[in-house]
Amino acid sequence: MSSPEIASLSWGQMKVKGCSITYKDCKVWPGGSRTWDWRETGTNHSPGVQPADLEEVVKKGVKTVVIGRGMSEALQHPLWTI
Repeated sequence: MSSPEIASLSWGQMKVKGCSITYKDCKVWPGGSRTWDWRETGTNHSPGVQPADLEEVVKKGVKTVVIGRGMSEALQHPLWTI
């Protein structure tokens, strides 16, 4: 089983194939997707994506994670996360 496709992407809007919700940011995994709320883990452009941001999808069995940097490539990926 693979993760759902990103059907469309534009500034502040992500649509996932097979989902009626339009996300600002999202997490996807085989069989599902949900809003990625940065406030849950204290994520911000700097220092960037936190390990806790990835835990949920890794626990769902994801073997390969793709972390976007945003439309302006401002979202950082600190070494402790990767």
